[in-house]
This record gives sequence, C-alpha cells and structure tokens, in this order.
Amino acid sequence: MPGVATLYIRNVPADVNEGLKQRAEETGSSVNAVVLELLEREMGNHARRRGWFEGLLELRTQIDLSTEAADLAVAGIRAHRDAGRL
Repeated sequence: MPGVATLYIRNVPADVNEGLKQRAEETGSSVNAVVLELLEREMGNHARRRGWFEGLLELRTQIDLSTEAADLAVAGIRAHRDAGRL
C-alpha cells in the first residue's frame, strides 16, 4: 500500500504498554489503532505549535522587537510566574 509505513517501537515501558492496552480495551479498538491515533494527534498538535511559534517570530519582526526587549519581556513573565501571579 503506497504512502503507508510500518513502525516498530522497542523498549516500551511496561506501564505505558499497560495503559495502551487498557485504552484499547476501553475504546473497543486495537493497541495499534490507539497508538496511531495518538501519533496523528501529536503530529497535528506539533504543526499547530510550530505555526503559532512562526507567527510569533513574524510578529516580532513586524513590530521590530529587539532581542534585548524580548529578553526583558521573558524575564518579566518569569518573575510573575515565579511569584505565582500567572
């Protein structure tokens, strides 16, 4: 079948394997189907995160945010987070 690959995963921790089996049983599907669904979802999430990050980089260019200003913004966010405000 063109466009379809076989993937073998080794050294799966026992708790992860058991979780996959349990999820497959709960959903009435196979472990393979559960893993494939998780991989597809993660690839979609990765693409969205990448697009979001690239959008931020583009915005930084549009507003001419210097590296120094960006570092100050990050420091401020971290300070708020560490103080429990975020």
